[in-house]
Amino acid sequence: MPPMPPRPDFAPNAEVYDEAYYSAMYRPHWLFRNARKYRERDAALLRSVRPHPRMRLLEVGSARGDTAFFFAPLVAEVVGIDAAETAVAVARAAAAARGLPNVRFETADARDLASFGSGSFDAVLLADFVEHVTDEVLRPCLAEALRVLRPGGALGIYTPNRDHWAERIKAAVPGLQQSDHIAVRPAAEVVRLVASAGFLLDELSFSASPYPLLGGVDRLFPRAGLCRFRTVLRALSRA
Repeated sequence: MPPMPPRPDFAPNAEVYDEAYYSAMYRPHWLFRNARKYRERDAALLRSVRPHPRMRLLEVGSARGDTAFFFAPLVAEVVGIDAAETAVAVARAAAAARGLPNVRFETADARDLASFGSGSFDAVLLADFVEHVTDEVLRPCLAEALRVLRPGGALGIYTPNRDHWAERIKAAVPGLQQSDHIAVRPAAEVVRLVASAGFLLDELSFSASPYPLLGGVDRLFPRAGLCRFRTVLRALSRA
């Protein structure tokens, strides 16, 4: 059965995801997008995926391809999917410019991965994806992720933690909310959704915020929910 095309309701704010949005992604900023943030993000992604040279990796919500390109030298193949055609076009152009033969991008709805066979991937990654979708998208996405994973395959998630002080401030102060972050969840809720989809939790960790001085407070109190900036989760399909 062919996959269904992305439906207009893949996100209630679908108009946000235009060419300007992807052009601005990862633009350096001394406070919000500094080098520490991306070093810690890379380390978190490696913990959740644990890549190896024979791995087939599916990235859901691949955007302009940055994460897929990060993993490309470490795995056999990366397939990135995104519901936004603009994102896929940008990612394909970047992959061609980089000359990466083991990376490809497809337009697909995360709720329907029918173009991929059951047990066809060693890992599925949702990096900076969960906060962009409601439960009506995330639940079927997790079910499909479980289906396309081989027995014992890994699900990796990297997402903002609603319990962190920065997310609480953004939620409470008008004008600070990010228009693309429509469903920032507490870590416990992410764990619950993953478990209800049939996964076995393997590892749960958190990163500190990258902000100067304030990030140091997070690192001093890593057990406090207020100081857990990003949820980093690894779960397994049943062997």
